Amino acid sequence: TLMIRNLKAFRLFQRFRGKEGVDADAFARIIVQVSGLVMAAPEIEEMDINPLMAIGNHIQAVDTRIKIDFMRD
Repeated sequence: TLMIRNLKAFRLFQRFRGKEGVDADAFARIIVQVSGLVMAAPEIEEMDINPLMAIGNHIQAVDTRIKIDFMRD
């Protein structure tokens, strides 16, 4: 989570206009899990998660596109 806390945009993770902030630890776990998926499935050529919505520790991908290379060895 240190890398996330050092982001210039980290202030967007904090409470804003009375809304709960984003749990940086939960967000970091999501990033690690997505990285693990890509490592476990080398046939994933591209992945686009946009947007990734988060409030507190509830994080949800609203739209995801994954391009798979079925011919990969």
